[in-house]
Amino acid sequence: MANKSVWTSSAARRSTLKDVAELSGVSPMTVSNVINGRVKGYNVETRDRVLRAVTQMNYRPDIAARSLRTDRRNAVGMLVVHDDNAFLSDPYIYTLLDGLCAGLNQHNLSMVLQGLSASKIADATLVRQRHSDALCILMSGPFSTESHIAESLLSLGQPVVLFQQNLANIPNDVCILRQDDYEGGRALCEHLIERGARRIVAVMPRPEWPAMKARLEGIREKIASLGHVAELNVIVSIDETPAATQGALSGYMNDGGLFDSVIAGNDQMAIAIYRMLKSRGIQIPADVRLTGFNGFDLLNYFEAKLTTMRSPAFQLGMLGALHLVRRLESGRFDARLSILPVEFVPGETT
Repeated sequence: MANKSVWTSSAARRSTLKDVAELSGVSPMTVSNVINGRVKGYNVETRDRVLRAVTQMNYRPDIAARSLRTDRRNAVGMLVVHDDNAFLSDPYIYTLLDGLCAGLNQHNLSMVLQGLSASKIADATLVRQRHSDALCILMSGPFSTESHIAESLLSLGQPVVLFQQNLANIPNDVCILRQDDYEGGRALCEHLIERGARRIVAVMPRPEWPAMKARLEGIREKIASLGHVAELNVIVSIDETPAATQGALSGYMNDGGLFDSVIAGNDQMAIAIYRMLKSRGIQIPADVRLTGFNGFDLLNYFEAKLTTMRSPAFQLGMLGALHLVRRLESGRFDARLSILPVEFVPGETT
């Protein structure tokens, strides 16, 4: 009868730890220990009885109350600092977030995601209210340690993982994870020059992502190392959309600009350029060689096999989760900087 009354009275409200303890005939402390995996000292029959009561009562731990007791949220904040509100449509961003989520899930941690422009950082919920135990940041433009953004974020007293940044001096309790975009740009340029490229155009989006800047530096270094056998012109598109990308290159062509090769900032920009050039009767790669960057699965739906560099965005997200878990457990990062290699993927467009 006592068990039935507990079930009946709790049916219209959220079950509590005390309800589960009463139903299973043990103390609330025993229930807490079993739920949290601290089962040493309890026999199998007691553990099973508690777990059956948890299922029967549909009990869910009160995370807010637990946070007050432990000062842990069991969550990681993810800030995507970008002027485009539709940031989740970007293949690189959602692939990196997918990897981060997968890594956090393995350790029963959740992710609190917020996307906003740099001017709104100080008002971000993740900054004004503590919803997480650590922060991950992916942002367009460089992360300057002298900026108000850095001041706002580093003053929170939380460990920080910066994705795709390149800092000479890494602040305390900060870990930088990035891919080798410099080498990626260098390798693409080398490949094009080996194929006979002499007039190379790079079409890059605004705002300037640190990764795009690193790729350009790699391209320029390769051209310089070969005695400037090829020339490079950089065209800036107002964004990464097909219309903006095609408009930027079309404007260059209409002004008499000549080129035999195009390095696009990413694969979706390369696809837009491919279609624009084909519409003008320009054959790829016979007339113009074309490369992209990132090598995500979306290329499986494209009519031609694009020459590109495969980015380890998913692995980068997984690595970010691993570094943060170890930091939260040990009190320090295992490494302050990790750089993952990119992979050259030859295709039909060069």
